[in-house]
Amino acid sequence: MNHQQLGPDQAIDFKRYYFYGFIINLLPIYVFYPIRTAKTIQQSNIGTSSSTSFSKVVTERVKIEGVRGLYKGVGVYALGSIGGRLVHFSTYDALRDRVHKGNGKSLGLGWLESCSQTTINAFLGTLSAVTTSSFMVPFDVISQQLQVSKANLSTNTSTNNITNYSALFRRQISTSSTTKQPTFVVTTTHDTAQIPSNVNKQFNISKILLSKNFITHLKPKDVPLHRFLYRGWTAGLLNTISFFPAYFFTYTYTLEQLRLNKYNISFLPSSHFLLSVMAGVLAGATATITSAPFDVVKTKIQIARRAGQGELRWLNVATRVVRTEGIKGLFVGLTARLWIIVPLGSLNFWVFEKVREWSIVNSTLNDENEKNEK
Repeated sequence: MNHQQLGPDQAIDFKRYYFYGFIINLLPIYVFYPIRTAKTIQQSNIGTSSSTSFSKVVTERVKIEGVRGLYKGVGVYALGSIGGRLVHFSTYDALRDRVHKGNGKSLGLGWLESCSQTTINAFLGTLSAVTTSSFMVPFDVISQQLQVSKANLSTNTSTNNITNYSALFRRQISTSSTTKQPTFVVTTTHDTAQIPSNVNKQFNISKILLSKNFITHLKPKDVPLHRFLYRGWTAGLLNTISFFPAYFFTYTYTLEQLRLNKYNISFLPSSHFLLSVMAGVLAGATATITSAPFDVVKTKIQIARRAGQGELRWLNVATRVVRTEGIKGLFVGLTARLWIIVPLGSLNFWVFEKVREWSIVNSTLNDENEKNEK
């Protein structure tokens, strides 16, 4: 990887770093979120009579709720995703700089200083991802709960539907798909909430959804809030551990090989950007496949609304998926994940390097400016 070392008079302006990182990560989230929603619905339909076909899932959601039905939970996910990515790469960058400067020993990373660049990137990338994975879990849980929910399209305008606030979140269980949508239904065997169609006409629905009771209405009554928000943590950790070593190792190794052979193989491009994109495509595809089973299990756990925690252990859920769908059940939504991760993975390091480059300032001039302002 084309890592730019900081000079003695250079420093990273983290205000710029986070600003550029926020801006550059915002657009991809909204572009790819409909695919992410379809993937979540596909995985939620495992073990039910509903289809796990990507095209059928998208068609049904758009037919019932329109395109905006594919963007449920996007705000929550964007907040967590951008925050998580900024923390991830800033942690990775800080750790990598310490190792390259020979200061890793104070953090127990001294052994990395004699390792290859491939090993350094794979280990530090995974360590940074594990550190930030816990940050993302609550955002994943809430956004996915919203993604698998279907809105009530009933035309009943009776005000009796909204006189009781608790009725807005009364849980039900549905295991079958149907063309009629009388309630707010999750397309799998999970408890759901009921939201009458005329709520928007009587109340500001955003105020209800953003109220302090919103999350507690999503969770089963017998599950503590912290357990609900962090359900799927183990499966998410396994997903992270199986994804990032494969991604970072494949990317770094492939990029090194492409650089070594770019003059020997005529069709290889010479620019770093194109080589980085090629390495990123292969890395994203490899990591997506290796982590697919854990992603399915994580989703199944996080979208569940039934009471009881025993059945939500990742091994139990994985076993149940295999029993009902076979091994292929652990790879449902793989194509959708590839559509998301491969394009993003192909540009991941290039974007990271650019944001870092744009954020480097002359530390001497920066100190003088701060003194003048005082």
